[in-house]
Amino acid sequence: MKAPAESRPSSFEAIFAAYAVVATFALGYGYWRLATRQNEQDARIEQQRQEQQAAVTRLQREADDKRATDDLEIQVISLASPHLSKLRESGREAATSQRIVSAAAELLSSKGRPALAQMAEKIRVETAPITRSGTRTAVEEPVASMSPPGAWLVLLATLPGEDLKLAEEVATEKLRAAKDLGTVSTVSIYKTRLKGRYVVVLGDPVGRSAALVAAAEARRNKLSADAFAEPDGGWELIGTAPFRTETRSASSN
Repeated sequence: MKAPAESRPSSFEAIFAAYAVVATFALGYGYWRLATRQNEQDARIEQQRQEQQAAVTRLQREADDKRATDDLEIQVISLASPHLSKLRESGREAATSQRIVSAAAELLSSKGRPALAQMAEKIRVETAPITRSGTRTAVEEPVASMSPPGAWLVLLATLPGEDLKLAEEVATEKLRAAKDLGTVSTVSIYKTRLKGRYVVVLGDPVGRSAALVAAAEARRNKLSADAFAEPDGGWELIGTAPFRTETRSASSN
C-alpha cells in the first residue's frame, strides 16, 4: 500500500532543511570564533596593562631610589665640606678630617657618586698653589661662549642685566676674596637667557656633585653667604675676573 503523497517531503523541503542545518552551524561557528577572538584580545589587553603597570612601578622605584641617593649625597657633602680644607694639613685634627672625608667619599662612591672622592684626591694632589705668568685682563668686547651641556655652576651673586660694570666690580672683588682665603679658582660672569641677568660664578662648569661641594665650601668660607649650585641653562660666558674696573674709573674722571 502506498503512502499518501503529502506525507513524503519534497525535494525543496529537503534542501531547505539541509540549508537550515548548515546555516545554524555556520552561525554558531561564527559566534564561537568571535568569542574566541574577543577573549584573545582581552588577554592581550590585560597583558599590556600588566606590562605597563610593571614599567610604571619600575620607573617609580628607580625615581625613589635616585631621590634617596640625591638626598644622601647632599647630606654627606654638607657634613664633609668643612673638612676638605684640612686635607693638606697635618696633625691630629687634620687626620680626623681626612678620615671623615675618606669615609664620606667611599660611601658616595658605593652609591655611584664619585665626585667627592675625585675632588678629595685632587685637593691632595695639589700641594702647591698654581702660579700664573701674568695677570689676566678683561677685554673691552668680551666674546661670549657656551658651557658644555649638563654642566653645573656655583653662583656667588646675581645682578641686573643692564649693569655690566657693577657685575665686573663684584666679580673682581669675589676673586680677591677667594685669593685671600687661599682658594685658587676663577671667577667669571655669565648672562642668563630667561631674565637676562648677570651672575657671578665661582670656578668652571662642573658636575652636580662637585658644584654642591664647591657651593657649600663657599658658604662656609663666607665667600658668599647665599652661594648655591644651579644647572647651566645655556648661559653666555661674558668674561673672567679680574676686570679693569679701576682703570675704567680713572679714565672716566
